Amino acid sequence: MPRRRFLGLLGLGATLPFQGSAQITGQGPERLFVWRGRGAQFGGFSAIHLYPDRQHFLAMSDRAWLFAGRLIRDAQDQITGVETHAIHPVRGPSGELLEGPAGDSEGLALASDGTLYIAFEGGGQRTRVAAYAQPGARARPLPRHSDFARMPDNGALEALAIDARDRLHTLPETATNGVFPVYRFDTRGGQNWRIIGHVPRRGSFVPVGADFGPDGNFYLLERDFRLPAFVSRISRIRPGQWDRPQTLVQTRPGALDNHEGISVTRDAAGQLWATTISDDNRFFLQRTEIAEFRLD
Repeated sequence: MPRRRFLGLLGLGATLPFQGSAQITGQGPERLFVWRGRGAQFGGFSAIHLYPDRQHFLAMSDRAWLFAGRLIRDAQDQITGVETHAIHPVRGPSGELLEGPAGDSEGLALASDGTLYIAFEGGGQRTRVAAYAQPGARARPLPRHSDFARMPDNGALEALAIDARDRLHTLPETATNGVFPVYRFDTRGGQNWRIIGHVPRRGSFVPVGADFGPDGNFYLLERDFRLPAFVSRISRIRPGQWDRPQTLVQTRPGALDNHEGISVTRDAAGQLWATTISDDNRFFLQRTEIAEFRLD
């Protein structure tokens, strides 16, 4: 998006991560893999969904492309490569290809029946959430909360998560009166979004990704930009306690690139992990990173 590209241009020194591990609260990034893909559709990843096997994934760019693939792991569960199996366009209600501001796809969630839900930023009528029966299918727009139309072009819905009861949760990148409202929509017969809580703004971090973990907790990925570098933070929020986020990870400036997508899973030993992916803004000094943080 224009602002992120501008930040990329400003952060010439920070777009390449500093050497060394991040300073964190709790336990920190155990693994970091740089995904060097090719093609016009590659890059700009704003969301990731990692399946329970911790190998197969969906990754979505902010230009309406959905990648399906597999993470290749070694015997120590480290990511050593990425296989792309398919690249699907994210379509509109009439099956049209989405381009420009209308295709600013930011949040991704997968329901228990396999339905995909995608949140679009853009402001006004472009701020929306749509359902897809499968990758590449036509969009089925969900009802819109009245607040969506008033959200700014580049400060609207980025984070999207779905709980075990198939209820969608989203929150905007822009705070109102020092808080981020949490909107919920019941995909099993719900008619409207409703505000169920507020996450306080802490410092200058803004929400960019979210997921419900297998433990039932809500995990929020936030980003800050401290000239000339990005900072990432992961917090755990227990449902119903939206005003009490617990910081688990906070990287030092420049330790990672611009991470926007998060997926929380458990490995075969029962260890809880957050897997995040970065948006390289399609800027030559940035890169697509997949990072993994031990959370337990």
